[in-house]
Amino acid sequence: MAEPYLRCPESWYRGTLEPNSRSGLIARVETGSTPSTSRDDYWGGGIFWLTPKEITQLTDGLYVSRTERTITEHGLLSCSTKLLPPGTVLLTKRAPVGAVAVNAVPMATNQGFLNFICGPKLRPLYLAYWFRVNRPYLEIIANGSTYPELYRGDLFEFEIAVPTLYQQDRILEVINAFQFIILLGSPIEQSVNSPTSMIAIQRQSERLRKIRDYILPLLLSGQLDASKVNTRFLGVNT
Repeated sequence: MAEPYLRCPESWYRGTLEPNSRSGLIARVETGSTPSTSRDDYWGGGIFWLTPKEITQLTDGLYVSRTERTITEHGLLSCSTKLLPPGTVLLTKRAPVGAVAVNAVPMATNQGFLNFICGPKLRPLYLAYWFRVNRPYLEIIANGSTYPELYRGDLFEFEIAVPTLYQQDRILEVINAFQFIILLGSPIEQSVNSPTSMIAIQRQSERLRKIRDYILPLLLSGQLDASKVNTRFLGVNT
């Protein structure tokens, strides 16, 4: 078992990222694949198909519901990719290492992903933020002769410690309060009357990002009690 990146309370439930139905943390892990690009009947269908470059710019939101390309049922069956249920945590294992998203609709991925279907003791969004906080560690253990890559065996040795579902939900409520206001800033920027007002909104959003990024590892390590974080100053009731 790999040394944990975050030090968590002893009372939190522990396990690894290896699929294990008895642990209740990770139910399945699927990889992706690419249908033959020489077959037109494999492409342009109704199945969303995700590539790593599509999520590399996700600095705020985590959910994806659309993809640049789609595949057909024949394309899906022609290769080893799987149709993943909503709520799957999609982690890039190469080019780049450690980008993460959660699908809001069923979709497949190419071979650049390891896709985690969570068990009953782990919220998908919690795992996604856990991966985001642990990205420096993921990059360290990535290896490969040509380019850095995360291998299943190495990743499955990671220890993850999680609080109860109730505590996970409280932590996610705090993070989502910041997310809501940060993402709200983008349309507001386009509706103000002066460049000065727009710059002020951008600066406020950047300050909130820094606060969010600072408290995220504290929340996920239990150093900061989510119930003691007052998000009312953001104008959001949690």
